[in-house]
Amino acid sequence: MDLVVIPKNRLMLIAGMVWCVAGAMVSGIGLPLLWKLGFIQLVLYPLAGVVFLIFYFLVFSGLVVKHTERIRARSEQRLPFWNFFDTSSYVVMAIMMAGGMWLRLARVIPNWMIAFFYSGLGIALFSCGVRFLRVFSRQDVLVAKGEQAIPTDKLD
Repeated sequence: MDLVVIPKNRLMLIAGMVWCVAGAMVSGIGLPLLWKLGFIQLVLYPLAGVVFLIFYFLVFSGLVVKHTERIRARSEQRLPFWNFFDTSSYVVMAIMMAGGMWLRLARVIPNWMIAFFYSGLGIALFSCGVRFLRVFSRQDVLVAKGEQAIPTDKLD
């Protein structure tokens, strides 16, 4: 059971790694398509920037705060590793992954749309993964606000 229950701050490390990997994978689809289209489609670059701004500021940043606060509020100092997300976030992630795969494989939307959308989305995901890693490095979730910090060597 010790393998599945970890110090709760490490949930931020797992979340950061998952979000960074997801962002890298999504960007790995979008950016090559964007570069392949070249400068002929210059309008796609600012559109990728708009997608990034929308998802980073209006969607993902709020999720970083939500999950950080949710984990911080837990009284236990050790939690199962899968608690870096809540159930609704796992459902949304599964729907987004399945929907994205279906849209690409069914060729429902053209490559130029995938290029700018996936580029912006992937960079936003990766950037919020870095925010989770920053929370981990500062050990921001170890204690609820107003409580005494527990030395990190006591958590392992």
